Amino acid sequence: MSQYEVKFNEIASHLNLTDNVAKGNMFGAKCLKINKKAFAMFHQEEMVFKLPADESLMSMEGVRPFEPMPGRPMTGWVQVPNRHSVQWEDLAVKALNYVRQLN
Repeated sequence: MSQYEVKFNEIASHLNLTDNVAKGNMFGAKCLKINKKAFAMFHQEEMVFKLPADESLMSMEGVRPFEPMPGRPMTGWVQVPNRHSVQWEDLAVKALNYVRQLN
């Protein structure tokens, strides 16, 4: 298990305790869900978050729209490389709160 997968699991455990978040799967990758709705995913050693458009986030090095298949970006999902792993938990909380307000 990579250090980044460990980080994902730590975030999942913390959010399970504080917000009753559940682990699941999406596109064959591990994800985090609230009320059966995914808001974060661990994909190819990076994290993907469901977030509203945020220019400051998109200006970070390596951050890009999530494309599960090349050329097909998923609207509202952003992929954050592991070089920004120290920000993953904050982004997971933002994504959780965003998805909560959508319901």
